[in-house]
Amino acid sequence: MMNSEPVKANEFTLYFARHAEKEAAASNPGLNVQGQLRAQQLADILEQAGIQAVLSTDFNRTRETAAPLAARLRLDTETYPAKDNEGLVRRLLEDKKTVLVVGHSNTIPELVRLAGGQAPDLTERDYGDIFQLTYVGDRVITTRLRIPAYETTN
Repeated sequence: MMNSEPVKANEFTLYFARHAEKEAAASNPGLNVQGQLRAQQLADILEQAGIQAVLSTDFNRTRETAAPLAARLRLDTETYPAKDNEGLVRRLLEDKKTVLVVGHSNTIPELVRLAGGQAPDLTERDYGDIFQLTYVGDRVITTRLRIPAYETTN
């Protein structure tokens, strides 16, 4: 017998992703070609996910990773301070909206864990992980998705 309970209003999903591949620049690099392609793939994956807000730290690489999805959904990308993880998670859990948060290898795992999910530490070489945290009642279900590297030809 199937469960036909309606979806409750307190059910929402948070998506956490590290920025895509960056250029080899000394200060505040943007995305390289591979990163731009991966950012487009992120938009392809999340376009129909019901995203209500897109958040990014105030760095070129994170803003450029978030931009394709925000543009498709006609949303502004809101910047958040990279050093206030607890404040950000508190706000996300209070708002109960479906949100994409783009950050860094040293912040995304902590954000996921603070939000009640599970995430391993990421290295500088880890790109393409999306952590999906689904909140149902008092449960948090963590799903780790992976955007494969896109083969580029020169």
